Amino acid sequence: MGAHASWESELKRFAISVDTGGTFTDFVLLDRERGNVTTSKVLTTPSAPDDAIFQGFDQLAAEADFELVHCDTFLHATTLITNAVIERKGQDFILLYTEGFGTMLETGREHRYNLSDLRLSFPEPITRHRLKIAVRERVLANGTVHEAPEREAVVSRVRGLVDETGITNFAVCFLHSFRNPVNEDAVAAWLAEAVPEAFVSVSHIVAPLQREYERWLTCAVNAYTKPMLGQYVRRIQRRAGEGGFGGRLMLMTSSGLPLPVEHCVELPVRLIESGPAAGVLAAREIAARNCDGNGEAGTVLAYDMGGTTAKGSFLVGGRVEVKPGLEVAREGAFAAGSGFPLYIPAIDLIEIGAGGGSIAEIDDRGTIAVGPRSAGAKPGPACYDQGGESATATDANLVLGLLGEVNFRNSGIQAKTVAACDAIERTIARPLGLSVERAAMGIHRTINENVARAFRVHAAELGIDYRRSVLVCTGGSAPIHAAAVARLLYIDRIIYPFAAGVASAFGLFAGAEGISLQRSRLIGVDDLPEDGICAQIADMAASHPYAANLLAEGAETIVKLGMRYEGQNSEVTVIAGTGADVVTPEGARERFLAAYEGIFGLRFPAYSVEISTWGVEVAMPTPIANQSGLTYSTLVEGQNAEKGTRSCYLGDAVGDGRVDVPVFDRYSLNPGWEVNGPVIIEEHDTTIFIPHGTVVRAAASFDLIAENET
Repeated sequence: MGAHASWESELKRFAISVDTGGTFTDFVLLDRERGNVTTSKVLTTPSAPDDAIFQGFDQLAAEADFELVHCDTFLHATTLITNAVIERKGQDFILLYTEGFGTMLETGREHRYNLSDLRLSFPEPITRHRLKIAVRERVLANGTVHEAPEREAVVSRVRGLVDETGITNFAVCFLHSFRNPVNEDAVAAWLAEAVPEAFVSVSHIVAPLQREYERWLTCAVNAYTKPMLGQYVRRIQRRAGEGGFGGRLMLMTSSGLPLPVEHCVELPVRLIESGPAAGVLAAREIAARNCDGNGEAGTVLAYDMGGTTAKGSFLVGGRVEVKPGLEVAREGAFAAGSGFPLYIPAIDLIEIGAGGGSIAEIDDRGTIAVGPRSAGAKPGPACYDQGGESATATDANLVLGLLGEVNFRNSGIQAKTVAACDAIERTIARPLGLSVERAAMGIHRTINENVARAFRVHAAELGIDYRRSVLVCTGGSAPIHAAAVARLLYIDRIIYPFAAGVASAFGLFAGAEGISLQRSRLIGVDDLPEDGICAQIADMAASHPYAANLLAEGAETIVKLGMRYEGQNSEVTVIAGTGADVVTPEGARERFLAAYEGIFGLRFPAYSVEISTWGVEVAMPTPIANQSGLTYSTLVEGQNAEKGTRSCYLGDAVGDGRVDVPVFDRYSLNPGWEVNGPVIIEEHDTTIFIPHGTVVRAAASFDLIAENET
C-alpha cells in the first residue's frame, strides 16, 4: 500500500491547517470525533514564525481539547519565502555561472514595461557581485557539450570563497542546461563533495525550461531561500514531534497542490505564493456551494486581503488557472514586466501591497497614498499600542467606526482608538488640513481604489469582463472593503463566507496532494507519432519518483502543452487532456489553433506548429481532508443577533457625518436572515461592513450573500 492510501486508513481525531501571514497566523481545526470545525487567529511572530504556530496550538488545546498526538495531518501555508524575496531577507549565495554571462541576473530582459515613464524602477537584484564564480564550460543550444568544466579549477575557487565568506549556499546556472544538464550535474556533485554542509540549487532541477534569464532567476531565488526554509521546517518538525505529532506535515505550493515537507525543502521557490494559492482554492469551494444548484460557479473574482497584502484571481467557469510561471515583487503600479519572472507552476493571481497594516503617507503630489509598506505584526498598526507610529488602513477603519475595539480581543489585541486617531491626525490630517475622520475616509477609499485598479489591470491582461463576476472575499480585512471594491468594478454580487478571516486555512484542506512537472523540449507536431504526446508525458512522470508513486496510488493527470507557430518566441498554453484521455498530435494542433484564434482572432492552418513546453499535473482525485458534514463550533441558535449600534463616519453616504449603524453577531445569523445596509456584522476573526444600498442575506451554507444596487 502506498503512502497516501496508508495515511487515509489511519485517520485520527484531528486534522489541522495553519496559514502564516505577514500580520496574523490563522488556524482551522477539524475534529472528526465531534464533527465540527474550530478556528483561531494569533499575531504572527516575524522573527520566529513557528512561535506563533505553537502559541495557536496551545490556544486550541484550551478551547477544543486539541492534542498533536491525536492529529494525523498538519497542513501549512507560509509567507516566509515571499517575504524573504520582497523584503530581501534571504541568505546570500555563491553563484556559479557560465563564463561571460556574469551580469545575466542584473541585466534581465532589457525591456521597458512602460514606454512613457522615464523613471521606471525594477526590483533590486538578490545577487552580489563578489559572490560570483565564472566557470569555463559550454553546452550548445542543441545540447552538445562544447566544453566541460575543470574540476580542480572550480573546486579551488569555491573553497577559497567559502573560506573567505563562510557562505555554503550555492546556485549553479549554466547556459542551455535544460537541453543537457551534464555540466551542471558535475559541478553540483563537486560542491557536495568539497562542501558537505552545502545547500546547492541547480537550474535544470529547479526550472528545467528554456530562456536563460528566467531559469537562472528562479534558481537564484531558490538558493536565496533554501537554507531559511530548511531551518524553519526542522524547528517545526522538532517542536511538533515533542508534542507527540506523528502524522504528515505538508506545505501548500503555488500551484495549489500540497506537498509532503521533505519534497518542499529542496524547492522553496515553489512556495512563493503558498497562502494566496490556498485562498483561491477556498474561494472556488465557497462559490461552488453558493451557485444556486446549477453546478457552475460562473466567473469568480477571488479577493483575499489580510494584514499585509491583497490578492486577486479570476476563476472562469469555476476553474483554477495554473500558469507555468508568475511574477513577484512588482515595482511599477502592478504592471507586468516590473517584477521578478519565475518559472514555477502557479495559480494565476495578482498581489497588491494593500492590507490592514498598509501604511498611509502623503506622497510627492500631496495626496494620500497607502502601501505597499506595511506595519506587519511588529509593531503593527498604531491602534495595537505596540509602538507603531504610522497610520494604517486598520487605524482608519477603527476611527471610522467600521471596526470596534472589543472585537480585536479575540486575537489577543487590546486596540485603542485614541492611538489610531493620534497617528492619523499627526501624519495625515494635520499636514493636509483635514479632520481626522475625513483623513481616515481618504485612507479607506484609497485602499479601495488601489485594489480595484489592480483588478482592472489583471482583468485586462486576461481579457476578462470582470463586471460579470461574483466577488468572493476572504481574509481578515477584505470583508470591510469588499462591497466598495465591487461597486468600483460594477460587480453586483458579493459572497462573505463563514470564517472569512481564516479562509486560506480552510483552502488548505481543499487542495489535493500532488505535484506539477514541466520541462522544455522543442518538437514539431508533425514530427510526433500518434502516441507521441502520451509517451513524452509518461516519461516525465516516470522520471520523478514522487509523481510515479502518486500514479501508482491512483493519482489523476492533467496534461498542458506550451504551443506556438514555428519561429515564434511565446507560447499559448493548451490543455491536451486528462488521465488516459490525452489527445493525439493532430488533436493538440486543433486545440492550439482554436486557442490562438480565441486570443488573437486569427488562425493560420497552413503554418507549422511546435510544442516547446511540456507540463503535467499529477494529483490525487480527492482533497487532503473531507470537510463535508462538519459544523462550525461557534454557531449558536435562539440568541438575539443584534448586539447594538456603533457610531460610524460614512462620509458622503450620510451627508458627511456620523450615523448609528446596527451591529450583528455573525454566529447568530441563521439561513433566511436578511437586512439592508448600512450594517456591521462581527465574527471573531473579521468584521463585515455592508454599506447603504446593499442588501445582505444568510444562505443555507451560513455564508452571507450581498447584492449591490445597480
